[in-house]
Amino acid sequence: MTGMGDDARPVEVVRYDPSWPARFEAERLLLSDALPTTLGIEHIGSTSVPGLMAKPIIDIQAVVPEVDDVLADLAPLRRLGYVHRPLAFPADGDHLFLVKDTAGRRSQHLHVFRVTSGAPEENRLFRAYLTTHPGAARRYEAAKLRAAERHPDSRARYALAKEEEFLRLLTEARLWGRSGDD
Repeated sequence: MTGMGDDARPVEVVRYDPSWPARFEAERLLLSDALPTTLGIEHIGSTSVPGLMAKPIIDIQAVVPEVDDVLADLAPLRRLGYVHRPLAFPADGDHLFLVKDTAGRRSQHLHVFRVTSGAPEENRLFRAYLTTHPGAARRYEAAKLRAAERHPDSRARYALAKEEEFLRLLTEARLWGRSGDD
């Protein structure tokens, strides 16, 4: 969860917005054209969990055969307003990170993963766990609110402050995923 960088914009965690799925869907259609080799585009992150408070930024993951092919021609994504942030996840060669601002505010995070990366499945698992376990979702929400209150001017410190709870929930999600329990 670290690696997002520090921006001058404040960290804001807001109530769930029922328009988030539609915002994702509109962006998914645009991205389908910009990433013709994509194997799938999904809504991930807190805005993908119904009822969960979140930063009002739509997190999107796209799975592609090769991230280097996307990196070789970023023009279609640039035309949509996406800016590549190569230093966000420098140690992960299977992961490209791009951001999009709308009306001067961060509106989307795009994570492009190579098909061999395990991250997309973990993102799906985490989303499913929070969606089906309201208590876990509330714990994550509380951690996000505390982190935003403590670090309203630093995305990096915000991410670090909620990381312990995120990792605890991810461990629970992995165990849940292996057990097949509801």
